Amino acid sequence: MLPPTALVAMALLVARRHAAPPLTLTVGLPWLAVPPLLLMAISIHHPLFAYRYLLYCLPALALLLAAALSVLPRPAQLLLALMLAIPFALSHQAIRQQDSRPWDTKSLIATLQDRAAPGDGVLFSGGRCDLIASAYPETFARLPDLGTAQTAAERGTVNSLPANPALLERRLFRATRVWRIACVHLSPGSGKFAARASAAQEQALAHAGLSPAYRDKAQGINITLYQRPAPE
Repeated sequence: MLPPTALVAMALLVARRHAAPPLTLTVGLPWLAVPPLLLMAISIHHPLFAYRYLLYCLPALALLLAAALSVLPRPAQLLLALMLAIPFALSHQAIRQQDSRPWDTKSLIATLQDRAAPGDGVLFSGGRCDLIASAYPETFARLPDLGTAQTAAERGTVNSLPANPALLERRLFRATRVWRIACVHLSPGSGKFAARASAAQEQALAHAGLSPAYRDKAQGINITLYQRPAPE
């Protein structure tokens, strides 16, 4: 959606540059074009491209569009505004849908609300999967995070401090049921690290005597309930 609107704005400004506000193209064009081009060039050798890194370019697009509207007569302004508003509204509606996101957290939360029991613990795996708990504090307040030694909020940093193997082992030996939440929508680099961490978690769960009792899948997330076998 952004490239066509940016091209329309720049074409209008170039066509009527003498009527445009001073420095509009000088400031707006590099601001809008240079960061994406640099990011794409870097990504050829090191995968780094993500649309969220370009959000700060949106003011440049707004500047160019506003300037383009200002050089048009009033009827053309209304027509262009309408032509831009409709696709922007549709694209905004599309990105608000659950299936536009890499993780189907809604399905995950529904599973935990239906099946989690008092005393259950949770173990996150894959990238920064524990961010899900921050988005749904009312659900995870009763599910202690066994894999975290100190939360990001407690540390005053961006990332939580993972529990070391000894601490995780002690927690798992005391647990009777553990929900393991694995986020699988990851970049290749993050995926390799997550695979090693996942294997270590599975080994720790097995060593603690916990085995899979229930499995479910949602978009970008695997959910597994580990529990201790009932005594005979």
